Amino acid sequence: ERFPDIDWDFPGILTDLVGDLSLSPDPIEVKLFSPDLAWLKKAAPQVQAEIKSVPGVVDTLPGLTETGPSINIRVRPAEAQRFGLRVADIADAAGIAILGKTSSHVIEGDRSIDIRVAGNASLAGSVESIGNLPVRASTGAVIRLSQVAEIQTEPSEVELDREDLRQNVIVTGRLEGRDLGSAMKDIQAKLSADKTLPPGTIEYGGLYQQQQESFMNLLCVLLMALLLVFTVLLIEFRSFCEPLAIVFGAVLALFGTVVALWLTGTTLNIVSFLGAIIGVGIVAKNGILMLDLVDHWREQGLSLEDALVRSGERRLRPVLMTSLAAALGMLPLAWGLGSGADMLRPLAIAVIGALCISVLLSLVATPTVYYILVRRRKIPHTA
Repeated sequence: ERFPDIDWDFPGILTDLVGDLSLSPDPIEVKLFSPDLAWLKKAAPQVQAEIKSVPGVVDTLPGLTETGPSINIRVRPAEAQRFGLRVADIADAAGIAILGKTSSHVIEGDRSIDIRVAGNASLAGSVESIGNLPVRASTGAVIRLSQVAEIQTEPSEVELDREDLRQNVIVTGRLEGRDLGSAMKDIQAKLSADKTLPPGTIEYGGLYQQQQESFMNLLCVLLMALLLVFTVLLIEFRSFCEPLAIVFGAVLALFGTVVALWLTGTTLNIVSFLGAIIGVGIVAKNGILMLDLVDHWREQGLSLEDALVRSGERRLRPVLMTSLAAALGMLPLAWGLGSGADMLRPLAIAVIGALCISVLLSLVATPTVYYILVRRRKIPHTA
């Protein structure tokens, strides 16, 4: 209330740092595009009021940055020439008196201190005081600035921003106690229902745009990882049954990640997505340990069922050791202990969720799929 012209902002240190690094300091950015500046001035506060009504959205700003009122001094050429003054002379005199000018400097110890010459601070207080500013003519006479120039005040103007050569205004907001995905869905639904906003004038940016692009990139990484793992397994086992069974079990590990995130109330974000990819890799490794021993037992004359059972008994301890070691190692991070742990906490939860179900997948799901594939391959086809 005491400082109404100040835009107050209360960002978290970590989220603000991540936003600055990604060139999107605010989670919510609603971009309004239009060549009509009057419409932008009207629509921006309207959009701000609508997104502010969404639960969890705080610190909203309309994005209308004003330059502040200005004082324009327009020289009258005829009067200036009569006193032998040029426009540059009048501008220098007014600039030095109002804004000041560095004229010299002094040395104090090892520091250089500028000496700035300026007029009385009260000169910039009003149009009348500026008009009474004394200006020395070439003839030596002293005149008032208002005798050779018109002094006018103009209201503040809105700063014009452009993106892709399109004039726009960005309405911003932050979140408190709510995830970005659900909040943006409510904002999009509310703005889509507003008939006063023409189609094509609204775009969404900020961390939400960064999140959507990152999700698509991570999805491509996950698919490429599964493809490369399948290729390596195909070269190693020289058969399609083992790679298909191992990759199937690894994909099912995503179910454990989803359950862990749901139980802990953690949202699916970029960090937890990375944890899911790591969990898929660990489960695939356990599947390799399981099926790598099956061929050894079958070469000794055991049936497929007995080879799978004995391989599961032999590999139970290594699978448990690796899974428990990885899960317990990430438990402090998942618990949120230590400074900065909140940033990597979703990753640890996602990995632990995949590891908790990896034993079941490695010892049950992967051998079952492998058994079905091998039996179907051996069934003779009848005409």
